[in-house]
Amino acid sequence: MIRLPHSIVFFCALLMGVAAVANDEIRELEWLDLMPEDEAKVWMDASNQVDHTGFGDPEAFQSFRTVGELDGQNVKIPGFVVPIETDGEGNLKEFFLVPYFGACIHVPPPPANQLIYGRLEEPIPMVNIWDAFWMEGQLNIEDVSNETAASAYTMDVSSLTLY
Repeated sequence: MIRLPHSIVFFCALLMGVAAVANDEIRELEWLDLMPEDEAKVWMDASNQVDHTGFGDPEAFQSFRTVGELDGQNVKIPGFVVPIETDGEGNLKEFFLVPYFGACIHVPPPPANQLIYGRLEEPIPMVNIWDAFWMEGQLNIEDVSNETAASAYTMDVSSLTLY
């Protein structure tokens, strides 16, 4: 049996602790971080062509392409809540987080890789949809589609707080 000096054991334990904290660190994201770089410019150009008058027949830019390195990471991102599911008492359970106000009721909606489907472990009182929020939790690459929109990401939400 090899005996290591206490200082080496302590140093190794310290390094393991630092690594564990680094793995639990919350990464703050911007919306374009969710989209592959080559696609971001194409989407921004397409967004500049949208007719916001309501008279045009806009073509939606759609993409389910994701950034693989984000899968399973603990992240924080700001956005607006679009309620999807409530419990029997009207508390929020599931929702889309969108990059700008009115994104899912506006035509066309953002691409799927610019929406996050949030799932709360415990329902919370309904939020004001006009307010911006910080959403924090584990980001996952997972397609979700319903009658409101489609998303390429989901989040197991640990925190939803005012921006």
